[in-house]
Amino acid sequence: MAKAQAEDMRVKRRDMEMMAGFDPSQAMGGIEPLLSASNRWFESWVAMSSELLEFSRNRLDRNLEVGRAMARSSGIEETMDLQADYARSTLRDYFAEASKLADLGTRVMFDNLWSWQSASRGETPQRRDAA
Repeated sequence: MAKAQAEDMRVKRRDMEMMAGFDPSQAMGGIEPLLSASNRWFESWVAMSSELLEFSRNRLDRNLEVGRAMARSSGIEETMDLQADYARSTLRDYFAEASKLADLGTRVMFDNLWSWQSASRGETPQRRDAA
């Protein structure tokens, strides 16, 4: 029994010595870049959602305008012209919005990669503003 108690004490002493060298701030240093990146992803998700919401609202307004204009049109030729103009402008709007979202997504990706790279070097991550 005394032998078992002595072994137990050695294990406890070794554990205490290991804990004495443990620095909790170093353990948290690996989590900070993850938290920073997740906050940036969340912010970018909100920005992209806002952009999509604004685009959808504008498209809905335009759809209603065209519907009213087509209902007021005097003939089939005018109605077809309105429909053709509407189709062209819709296509342009969708391509422009896709380009905006692609740019925003690329900016977000590089911003997050930059913050991870800075954190791995021990630098404080700074937000890079895109022009």
